[in-house]
Amino acid sequence: MIASFIVLLTAYYFIFVQPFFPNQNGGLGHDYEMWFPRMLAGVYYFVTNGVSVIPWFTPSCCGGTVFFANPQYLFFSVPQFLNFYFDPIVSIKITMMLFATLGFLGTYLLMRRTFALKEATAIFAGGLFLFNGFFAYRMIIGHLGYHSFMLLPLIAYFLLQPLVTKGRLQEVTMSVMAALLSSYVFYSGGVHLLLPILLAVSVIIILAGINHQELKYPMYRATLAVFLTLLICSSKLHVALATLSNFSRDYYLLPGIDNIFYALWVPVKSLFFTAYTWVDTNRIFVNSQWTIERHELELSLTFIPLVLILWGGVNFFRKKIDIEKKQYLLLIALTIICVIPLALNFYTPEWNKLLKQMPIIKNSVVLVRWYVIYIPLVVVTAALAINRLKYNRYLVPGLLLLLLSLKAYEDKSYYAEQGYDPQLSVYAHQQVMQTKIVPPIDKVSEVSNISTPEGVTMAAGDAVMAFGLSQVNCHESLFGYRHEEFKQKELLRVSQPVMQITNGHFNMKNPACYVFPDENNCIPGDHFRADQKEELLSFISYKGYEFNMPKTQYISNWVSLVTILMCGSFLLVCWIQAVFVSYRQRS
Repeated sequence: MIASFIVLLTAYYFIFVQPFFPNQNGGLGHDYEMWFPRMLAGVYYFVTNGVSVIPWFTPSCCGGTVFFANPQYLFFSVPQFLNFYFDPIVSIKITMMLFATLGFLGTYLLMRRTFALKEATAIFAGGLFLFNGFFAYRMIIGHLGYHSFMLLPLIAYFLLQPLVTKGRLQEVTMSVMAALLSSYVFYSGGVHLLLPILLAVSVIIILAGINHQELKYPMYRATLAVFLTLLICSSKLHVALATLSNFSRDYYLLPGIDNIFYALWVPVKSLFFTAYTWVDTNRIFVNSQWTIERHELELSLTFIPLVLILWGGVNFFRKKIDIEKKQYLLLIALTIICVIPLALNFYTPEWNKLLKQMPIIKNSVVLVRWYVIYIPLVVVTAALAINRLKYNRYLVPGLLLLLLSLKAYEDKSYYAEQGYDPQLSVYAHQQVMQTKIVPPIDKVSEVSNISTPEGVTMAAGDAVMAFGLSQVNCHESLFGYRHEEFKQKELLRVSQPVMQITNGHFNMKNPACYVFPDENNCIPGDHFRADQKEELLSFISYKGYEFNMPKTQYISNWVSLVTILMCGSFLLVCWIQAVFVSYRQRS
């Protein structure tokens, strides 16, 4: 197993990591243009305060904007923590390999211990999930908040794993582990993945039930895990909902497929063959305001699992295996879940009108990410099929080699041509690591290029914070793709100091007004008032500042902190107890 693990991870690095970080032109995926400056802002907060201050807001761009209060931002995450010590490109490389490893190991444990499949089968399933295109290509393009997708098998493992010695303590431990992993998805910016992952875990649980596993205890665990996750995430969840209530973003068109054939064929092609390009999506998807690029439909598990599933299906019907009533009911539940992504991406004017009234869905721009629930479905089903082969231990190495070959020669030209230049973010990170000096924001700017003291001209973007500038033409999806929700943007005076007072207000937005306007006696987009000089000075120096929040937010903050401490203490006590019991048994 260890040898296979090393070979697969090594191949993964040379297929998906080394050629794209950076690519042949020195560029990265276009969405890192948003994430690298945000990570740099996180580094500035860490260098200034350690972990003693939660960065609710940041002066680094947009003339002052939300940070922890933005549901997508990932200050409490592995890539951000790594960036405290490593440059951003190295941080992303380590993150990608670490979560690829967790995805492989989680799938291996799930297949080997929970589904009780052969070791060769578990290795095959782990390799198949490891090389799923959703994680790899989303990371390459810069969808950094999706790195937590690879925790999916581990979450399912902790919910499903049968215990050798059953007891309430052990059951609670498994729920706590699942809750902590699920909470990480939310805190690390994976807000768009929460519901798809919930459905994907449900798919795995149902498949376990169809495979004759008792679901009584997994359901208890899942219920407790959901409850604990809500408690752990209550702080960020509350502030995120408060933020989103002031930024509707429900005015974008919601694309869909108005043809039954393509509604079924698009996910099948994306899973087993090649993803559609923007030329195809422009033809297939209707009611589309934005182009659906190739990376949105990269699921790519190759045709290998399709062949195995078809072979398993043929053998299933040939042997006419009896299906119990319970299995029929579970199959119906599985079918209903699998229809959800198809329905969300189907279009009729009446159905679209209904979708635009649903919470969360109505604020979306594209819903093809929901197809990810098919990835664990395919991986587990293919594993169950190959596990029935008499000589699967000899067949698996050949299939894995074929998988590696297919992945190595996949068309990656779209990703190899990505053009975000990370030079300024890397330079700024090197400077703050060497000097430990954080440049305060002193001016609002719209520069597109900037020269370093060494005389090197670099593309600016949001990373101009390294020179004390807050980019007004910032990349902030919360404000809309065309800054439709950039409240009172016109009040920011470009190329002017932030301390300049006009009409009783400084030249810097008070981000607390974006989140809690009533409590701070302002409206979204308002600036710091002349009497808030000390707060502004602290804010532009990345020290945070005092602002008012509702009592419910204070309560949520304490609920999150106490729950995290209780869960951590509980796991520590359980670990100490396990070590003590093991020591007594050996002595």
